[in-house]
Amino acid sequence: MPYQWILFDADNTLLDFTGASQKAFAQASQLLEIPAQPDHFQRYKQANHIVWAALEKGQIDTVTLRKKRFELYLKDIQVDRDPVLFNKLYLDNLVRFSELLAGADSLLQHFHGRVKLGLITNGLKEVQRPRLDHTGITKYFDVIVVSDEIGLAKPDPAYFDHAFQLMNKPNKKDVLIVGDNLMSDIKGGVDYQTDTCWYNPSGKPNDTDIIPTLQINQLEELIDATTFDSLV
Repeated sequence: MPYQWILFDADNTLLDFTGASQKAFAQASQLLEIPAQPDHFQRYKQANHIVWAALEKGQIDTVTLRKKRFELYLKDIQVDRDPVLFNKLYLDNLVRFSELLAGADSLLQHFHGRVKLGLITNGLKEVQRPRLDHTGITKYFDVIVVSDEIGLAKPDPAYFDHAFQLMNKPNKKDVLIVGDNLMSDIKGGVDYQTDTCWYNPSGKPNDTDIIPTLQINQLEELIDATTFDSLV
């Protein structure tokens, strides 16, 4: 199953977004003198999920997202703080605490030079590229597409149109999309008629009608799941 391109999602596919987010949230909360409670991060995650889902459906823009997620969270815990400042402190620390998932760097090293690599991410422009630089993986990618920079988000087909333009319009059968999110990554790829690989490290069941081409539980499994006839 040779591919000419592999397009990777970033958060929780290559970057440990969950770990960095929890640390960044805790640091921002401390700076704002919000007393720590065991359920606060989970309550923030619920608010964040609601807002990102709205963005991916085209219902809000990223300017609204930055403020709205912390507005919802602060309202939920009944604390009066500036949601815009909370967002800034959180994003600043998100870059600082960013780390790669285990095996991500060696995986990219393996594929670099064998196929062309792209990174496709739904993220905010002030943090996504700095996080890639911070973790040292920018050098691996021929193309990087950040949703906030182009005003489009996965799974919108127009997002993938933009990416494919940057890639000089390869044949869709020569492209594999790898990501952890069934909706934005896998449905986005399926709807765009490319092969997809669902990275599912926790082995959670797929109770949707979204069917990936491949499924892996560890990043290194992608090496065995794909073969290449020759170097690109």
